[in-house]
Amino acid sequence: MVPGEGRVLTAHSGRYDVLGADGRITACRARRNLHRPEPTWPQFPVPGDIVEWELVERADHRSGIIVAVRPRRCEIARVRAGTKHVVVANLDRLVVVASVRRPAVDRGLLDRLLAAAERHRITALVCLHKVDLAEPGECDTVRAVYDTAGYSVLLTSATTGSGIEALRDALRGHASAFMGVSGAGKSRLIAALQPGLVLRMGIVSEKSGQGRHTTTRVDLHCTDFGALLADTPGVREFSLWGLQPEELGDLFPEFRGVQEECRFATCTHDHEPRCAVKEAVEAGRIDAGRYQSYLAILAELRQDARVGARPDARRQEDERT
Repeated sequence: MVPGEGRVLTAHSGRYDVLGADGRITACRARRNLHRPEPTWPQFPVPGDIVEWELVERADHRSGIIVAVRPRRCEIARVRAGTKHVVVANLDRLVVVASVRRPAVDRGLLDRLLAAAERHRITALVCLHKVDLAEPGECDTVRAVYDTAGYSVLLTSATTGSGIEALRDALRGHASAFMGVSGAGKSRLIAALQPGLVLRMGIVSEKSGQGRHTTTRVDLHCTDFGALLADTPGVREFSLWGLQPEELGDLFPEFRGVQEECRFATCTHDHEPRCAVKEAVEAGRIDAGRYQSYLAILAELRQDARVGARPDARRQEDERT
C-alpha cells in the first residue's frame, strides 16, 4: 500500500478500523458521498477493502475519514434474501476448515467453498482439524481426495498444536479467511496461530453434533508473523452467487484436463453422451463424492436460472427466503 491507502480490518455500525501503509490502525468513519468504483457498488466498505482515507489529528485523539473505495481483486459473498452479501474482500488465501469429528466432515459444503475460491482465483487450503480425535488412518481417505484434486491439505489440532506451524507458514504474509461449519474450530485455529488473540469460541452440541454460532461478524486480525486472519460465521449452506451452470465445471480442478475430451464443447457432465468426466468418475480417476457435489451445485444453479428468468417466480422465491 502507498500513503493515503489502507485496508479495512473491521466494519461495524458505520465505524471502521483501517490499517495504514505505516502499519498503524486508525478508527475511521466513511464520507457520506463516498467515491465508489461504480454506481452499483455497495454503499459501505467491508473487511479487506482497500480504501483511500485522510488522517484527522487533534490534540486529544487521532481518527480518519474514508473518502474512496478501490476496486476489489476478489470477494467472498453469501446470499441473503435473494441478494448478494459480501463477507470479505481482497483475500490471498481461503482456509476451508473441516473437523474430522464433532462435527463430522461435510463434503458437500467443503466442495462448495472450494468452488467459490476457484471462481475468484483465491488459493484454497483444506484444513482437516481436530485430528487428535481421529483414529489412525481416518483422515487418509479425505486427504487423498483433495490431494488428487490439486489442493494443499493440512492436518491440524489446536489442542495438541499439531500442524499449526505448517499452517502458519502457509499463511505468512497473506490476507486469509477461515470458513467452515460452526464448531469446526476456526476460532481456535486462529487463536493457536496468534497466541493472545481473544476470539469467541463455541462448543459442539452432544445431541446434534453441530456447532453453535459464536462468530457473528467478520474482522481481519493482525498477527506478528505478517498475516491478516479473518474468522467468519459458521455456515451450513453456501450458494454460488450469479454463476452460470456451464461455468461450474471449470471450478473443479480435476475436471479441467478431462472435460476437453468430452464430445460436446458445452457438456455439463450430467446427461450428455460420451462425457469424459463421467467416464473418469466411473473409472475412479475422479472421486465420486466430488462429482456428486458438482451435480448438487449444478441442479441448484439451473433452478436459480429458471427462477431468475421469471420475475414473478424470483419475487416469490425472495419472499420465501
